[in-house]
Amino acid sequence: MKKLYLIAICILLSCALYAQNFSFDGKYYPDLYSTVDYLIFNGNSISYKYESYEPKDAKEEISVACKKIYKDGLLFLQMSKRFPYSITECRKDVPASDCLLVLAGRSMLSHGDEVLLFVETSDFNDPYPFVCPSIKFVDLVLREYEDCSSYLVEGDREYKVENLCNCKMATPWVEGAPGSGIGEGFTIKKQNYSQAVPSCLLIMNGYISCEKPYLYKQNNRIKKIKVTGVKSGKSKILDVLDTPHPQTVDISFITEPEDIRVEIADVYRGTKYDDTCINFCVTYHNKVIPYESSVR
Repeated sequence: MKKLYLIAICILLSCALYAQNFSFDGKYYPDLYSTVDYLIFNGNSISYKYESYEPKDAKEEISVACKKIYKDGLLFLQMSKRFPYSITECRKDVPASDCLLVLAGRSMLSHGDEVLLFVETSDFNDPYPFVCPSIKFVDLVLREYEDCSSYLVEGDREYKVENLCNCKMATPWVEGAPGSGIGEGFTIKKQNYSQAVPSCLLIMNGYISCEKPYLYKQNNRIKKIKVTGVKSGKSKILDVLDTPHPQTVDISFITEPEDIRVEIADVYRGTKYDDTCINFCVTYHNKVIPYESSVR
């Protein structure tokens, strides 16, 4: 009887650990382009500290009050004052912002959990990663795509498939077929410089825009995708969560390096448009749990 109780307790603890959402509170190290050495999220505030370099108008450590707000389902941090120029890569030509779009996911790595946290100001389009220890941008931009069935053209804007390995906001791939685009897709080429077989696809769903967050809900998002190994013919239909945060879908059923075909199998319907959008989609090697599992 005691053994049964012990097994039940273990199962409940495991469910609690994996079911609970995570917080991005804690210390994070910016990428190499920042002059800030680290940032600390403490619930209602952000502290950022300069050690190796300190601007003339900055103290050693600064704390700014902030609160989480949601705009059309996207998470923003609203701060009590504008972000310093040193955080925004010292771009003096761009005003610092007091409102940041946050896209976060937890990567399950062999040496422990690491958080992928992307933050973008509403004043310019270049994404600024607070921390991306387990996503290497060099790897992400080296994906190649071919055999894209269609893409949307609106005036002088082209939402091409190459946008899928671009971390910038408001640059998704948008299918260009009539209706919701069921059956439309593209092929991710095998990486010739790597013999590793990707275990998943890293996806950021929908149309993600800092300046126009309502476009996420107004456009379709992918609900199910059909993934096929072009050489092996192995195929599965996989679920995709309705969240803009980074997430992965398991493609470990593909066991050899090969080109991978991805097709839209079902969509979450947009409130205004019938265009299906994917902001980001690359082959990847570690499971990523999104910060939130659904759009508010």
